[in-house]
Amino acid sequence: MAKGHLPPETSIVDVKIRIRQTYTNPNVRKIHQVILKDGPRTFKIATLLEIVDPKTGEFHHFSLKIDTINHLRAGWFAKPERSTRLEGGDPNEIEHLYRFLKAHGEGKFADKTGELHIIGTEDYVRLEKLLDALPNLAHADKIELVKTILSRVDGSNSYIEEFVEAFQASDPEIVRHIAIASRIVEYKKAYAALQSLVEDPSTSEPAIQKHLEQNPWMFGSEYSELLDRRTWTRDDAVDYMLRRTVDNFLEIIEIKTPFQESLLLYDASHDSYYPSAKLSPVIGQVIHYIEEVERARDSILSKDGYDTLKIRARIIIGRDGDGNQQVALRNLNAHLYRIEVITYDQLLRVAGKVLNVFENRVAKESSDHAKAAGEIEIPF
Repeated sequence: MAKGHLPPETSIVDVKIRIRQTYTNPNVRKIHQVILKDGPRTFKIATLLEIVDPKTGEFHHFSLKIDTINHLRAGWFAKPERSTRLEGGDPNEIEHLYRFLKAHGEGKFADKTGELHIIGTEDYVRLEKLLDALPNLAHADKIELVKTILSRVDGSNSYIEEFVEAFQASDPEIVRHIAIASRIVEYKKAYAALQSLVEDPSTSEPAIQKHLEQNPWMFGSEYSELLDRRTWTRDDAVDYMLRRTVDNFLEIIEIKTPFQESLLLYDASHDSYYPSAKLSPVIGQVIHYIEEVERARDSILSKDGYDTLKIRARIIIGRDGDGNQQVALRNLNAHLYRIEVITYDQLLRVAGKVLNVFENRVAKESSDHAKAAGEIEIPF
């Protein structure tokens, strides 16, 4: 029906004819209509169009339009804002609606709530055959099937609630295996990402801070918790504050970039090494943090319950360098008080060790067929 109106004396039959006349597309072969709502003031008419392929003349798909029309004293008026159209192409919206209404009419989900997913008859038959064959599949084949299904799940959507529902109905041992496997995959990807950040000379300090914040296990098992709080004194904000595993006291972590320049410079006149221009100010910065946090110990302890007694600090900066650089850094750390400097190569070794320990425990459990839940533990 064209925009505007028809005279009030026009019959509903003539209104249907006028709607059909608006479809002038030569690819429309047949038009079927039905009145869904028959007045007295509001009418709804469904028009089903058979669309053919312009090249072959064969049926291609259906198109469904539901028009809302008001019959007033001044005439018949179309209401396009209250009309809708469904297409029968890909996806087949008409088929989905039909199956939904048919299933509802047959009472197939009368006691269910939530979203209904519709699949075609041929796909449903294949799914039924697959479900019938599942009990007879070998274990390896079942795992391959799971891999295939997961590879085709759309990762842009959130399925957390659906996964929770599925896992609640699953064997607890299977759920534990899935949790362990997913954690290994997650840690391996995080480790590879850290390697890329360390090797990239353009990596910024915030990028590394964000990655380590998301993966605090990389600091090693000597820490048990990454605290959310960064500001401990009025004018200073530390990069990280970690809780030590062994005694529950706190430790400051200061993050810098993994630059390639030497951390320590050689003084030939004294045959000694001293901190470079990039390392020296960081050590001074951390000394200042320690002094300020210790000065505010009583306030922090009384207000927040955290004890900063004899707080230590760790600086993560630069790369290993050659053998002389590594020896020089070890000597520097031996003479620093409550401060330790480690390189990003050392951090990678720490993270790699945590990952290897986890994988070795999983391999041992698999070979021993261990069944004790919670046997494998990993920091954070």
